[in-house]
Amino acid sequence: MESKTFNTVCPKDCFGSCALKVKVENGKIIGVYGNKDHPVTKGMICVKGKNYTKMVYSKERLLYPLKRVGTRGDGEFRRIPWEEAIDTIHTRLASLKEEYGPESILYYCGSGNMGIVKEAAYGFWYQFGGFTSVYGDLCNAAGVEALNLTYGSRKSNALEDLENSKLIVLWGKNPANTHLHMMYHINRALKKGAKLVTIDPRISESSHESDLHLRPRCGTDGCLALGVAKRLIETNTIDIDFINKNTYGFDQFREFLKDYPLEKVAEITGVPQNEIEAFVGYIGDNPHYALVCGFGLQRYTNGGQTVRTIALLPALTGSIGKRGCGLYFGDKQGPGLVWPYLPQKPDKIRGIPLALLSTELNQQTNPPIKAMWIEAANPVTSNPNSSSLKNGMNKLDFIVVCDLFLTDTARMADIVLPAASPFEYYDLVKGYGHSYIQLQQKVIEPPGECKHESEVYRMLGRRFGFDETYLPENSLDVIERVIEASNLNTTREKLKEKAYLHQDFQEIAYSDLKFDTPSGKIEFYCQQMRDKWGQSPLPVYREPAEGKRTTPLLYKEYPLHFVTGHSRKKINSQFSNILELREDPLLAINPTDAKTRKIESGDAVRVFNTRGEVKLKAFVTDKVPLGFVHAFFGSWGDEANVNKLTADRLTDIGYGAAFHDCLVEVEKYFNNGKNS
Repeated sequence: MESKTFNTVCPKDCFGSCALKVKVENGKIIGVYGNKDHPVTKGMICVKGKNYTKMVYSKERLLYPLKRVGTRGDGEFRRIPWEEAIDTIHTRLASLKEEYGPESILYYCGSGNMGIVKEAAYGFWYQFGGFTSVYGDLCNAAGVEALNLTYGSRKSNALEDLENSKLIVLWGKNPANTHLHMMYHINRALKKGAKLVTIDPRISESSHESDLHLRPRCGTDGCLALGVAKRLIETNTIDIDFINKNTYGFDQFREFLKDYPLEKVAEITGVPQNEIEAFVGYIGDNPHYALVCGFGLQRYTNGGQTVRTIALLPALTGSIGKRGCGLYFGDKQGPGLVWPYLPQKPDKIRGIPLALLSTELNQQTNPPIKAMWIEAANPVTSNPNSSSLKNGMNKLDFIVVCDLFLTDTARMADIVLPAASPFEYYDLVKGYGHSYIQLQQKVIEPPGECKHESEVYRMLGRRFGFDETYLPENSLDVIERVIEASNLNTTREKLKEKAYLHQDFQEIAYSDLKFDTPSGKIEFYCQQMRDKWGQSPLPVYREPAEGKRTTPLLYKEYPLHFVTGHSRKKINSQFSNILELREDPLLAINPTDAKTRKIESGDAVRVFNTRGEVKLKAFVTDKVPLGFVHAFFGSWGDEANVNKLTADRLTDIGYGAAFHDCLVEVEKYFNNGKNS
């Protein structure tokens, strides 16, 4: 039996970017394993990676093009040949372009896979003459912008340096679910005697070994950080020499903090004063510490300023540019990858914020959006305000979806195209949890009639008569061109054996104390916040747009703050349909809140607000505080789609999605008078 093992990488939207070894026998994958030779991932892969073959060879996988025959959303399709699919798409797109202009087509590419080859789409859309695009993102836009404005870039020390830390602060971060390589090094640091402080309303899968756990009211993390900063200064737990040499605007910041006395901060956040003082004490004992900032706390309307405030805390004690300390919010060092097959960019490209997709589709600007092309995305599940989004999509004339499965979004399509899995095409991947660049190898042929999106664009481009120079066939030659265009000191053959790290990578982030900001320093006072975003140059705290203080009448009717997190068994909505990874959609609710509503663990519950309702199963636990409910997002199906409850709102900076400004009520679910 012929067998071969390939080195490749997981390209999913995850901190890991795990190096993989894939064993293939007679053209079929028989094993997916971690690559122990990778300097960061070291052979560790998650439960999703271990079940990759279940995705590739799932009986539910789409193997040929489909055309809708029933009502949109019902999931009734018939098989059609590729020629008919391409002809139908060509006819509809050409007709809509002629009548309404190219901006009438919305091109939506998500983060289902993170490689550079997705840029091949622009070889088609630029030649199409224009389109409507989306900007911002659903994940970390506010936090990334906050770091770029404050530090000039987004860097962190190498993950293994966490083992040199004497104090680790997990602020809104749950690496046990979202970053197993980080959790590995945190656990090793704890075994060496490091202290762990967790700041999170929820007792998470990562926080059980905490020496101190602060549980702020939802959306008040920025206020808490200001209170901590004030106490650090008042107790002289700061490095004034580092501040004077390497920061800008400290005097204004110190004066500004007078508005945040500890009593006020404790009252706003719900964190007792003695616990805040205890946290300050931990920093006083270990002023050079590792602060790990999660993505969830920036998914509020005040998210950018929140991350800015938290990110400034290490600067106060000089905890930057040294071993065993620093700020962790992902790592994006070295040059970006360059796609070298782009024609001239057309003028007619209109942008709309991704987080406001529902509103934009329903309001319909001029020219109106008449069609959507969706790839590497499942917006019906992943975007906020999904019921409204489906309503907007139902107004469209034409929808094309490229995917591996008949997702909730694919069920809305007129044409569904079967996509290739990450093992069925070549790509070059640079993640955001570490800065290594890795080759994604094509290890098997796509099953059935599945095609990578670049091949779909080649077929459609020929039908339109476009220049195929800008629509290259997926191959290692294309990867070599990307390597050359990106000025990487490696080759495709070398990448088959090991990952590439740019020569300018800093194992200790900012060890040169150089910051790419206008002042050349870490900016307590950031004029770009005002000039670019109309926000205060100082990290002012504002209440979230939806909450007990800002919307008291709404809070009276919907008194529970609803937050969604990342499950260990999903990547956003991916892997939700894999049998071995399926899990009950649970709603964690505090025992007191449950008792008031006569709810017990295992009960079916209705979670609802003005935007919609979902049916979940109650999990009564004191791991969530009073007035707070939590569920993992990403489940398919209308009943459990938690984004029916979230609003399409923007974060203060970065055009991110403010999912967590969300109030709900919960009640026991009854069906024909009986609890179901």
